[in-house]
Amino acid sequence: MSAITEPTAYEVISTARPRPETGRTTAGEEIISNGKTGDVRLSICVPTWRDSADALLCSLVRMENAEQCTLLIFDDGSLDPSLTRQLTRQILRFPGPARLVCAPKNCGRSHARNRLYDLAETPWILFLDADRHPDDDDFLSRYLDAIDAQDDPALIAGGFSLCHVHPTAQTRLHAAQAQASECVAAGIRAEAPGRYVFSSNILVHRDVLAAVDFDCGFQGWGWEDVDWGLRVAPLYPIVHIDNSATHLGLDSDEKLIEKYAQSADNFLRLIERHPDEMGGTPLYRMSKWLSPVPGLRFLSRVFRRLAQSHIAPIKLRLLALKLFRASIYGARL
Repeated sequence: MSAITEPTAYEVISTARPRPETGRTTAGEEIISNGKTGDVRLSICVPTWRDSADALLCSLVRMENAEQCTLLIFDDGSLDPSLTRQLTRQILRFPGPARLVCAPKNCGRSHARNRLYDLAETPWILFLDADRHPDDDDFLSRYLDAIDAQDDPALIAGGFSLCHVHPTAQTRLHAAQAQASECVAAGIRAEAPGRYVFSSNILVHRDVLAAVDFDCGFQGWGWEDVDWGLRVAPLYPIVHIDNSATHLGLDSDEKLIEKYAQSADNFLRLIERHPDEMGGTPLYRMSKWLSPVPGLRFLSRVFRRLAQSHIAPIKLRLLALKLFRASIYGARL
């Protein structure tokens, strides 16, 4: 398929109406459509902020059964005209109906996913983060087969991998952390189904989202998807399958550690809401063990520097990263 160099055939739609049952407003949103119509079975929903999602969108365009899907991209307040043009070119290339929604301000990850639910019109919704890359060409077909096999509303989690990424010296720590704790086979994830919900690659029936939306009280990075999974688990089946997507956007040491440092409020919110499910996790136990230790803030700086040391063995750096995270959380317990 030849590349489209400039958007030449699209429609700008007026501000979208809110879904009445949620009451979420849409003031100031601009919606750009590729104008295509057709019978579709699945809405692919991609929240993004300052990310063109090129690798993901180019992969989806080529994928078998893409014409059976609607593509919805929600730009959460990037306010970047060049990015809007780039995303518009991508929706024009998509085989099925596609829309780009540009929000007037950034409202966060939970809000973006809730708005995508508002805008989706199919019974099943596939959430994919902008920095994901499906691991093979049967990715959409496998999810469509999962829909056919599912009689009732459910959440279906595909999983996480690093198959298509090549870590650098600056991202090696994040790759090792992800490989150790997030790249988990479906059988293992199924042992704690709610805790292993990564909203970067999940298929969910809209009835689930109508009953349990993402909590916008989680601000910034981290834990909103775990909270959502734990709230869904008592109400609907959570099915784990092996249909992974690679996380292309590995963070540098500094960025990863800053995310952890800033996620303490979200972790505390998660513990308060789910003490039974989270109280037995290794991270909580380690945080609790460290909380009364004298000089914890000094120790957290030591752990941080060791985690960032490129001359230390990676296993030692991983341990230091865990201790850093636990010390930040422990100081707040």
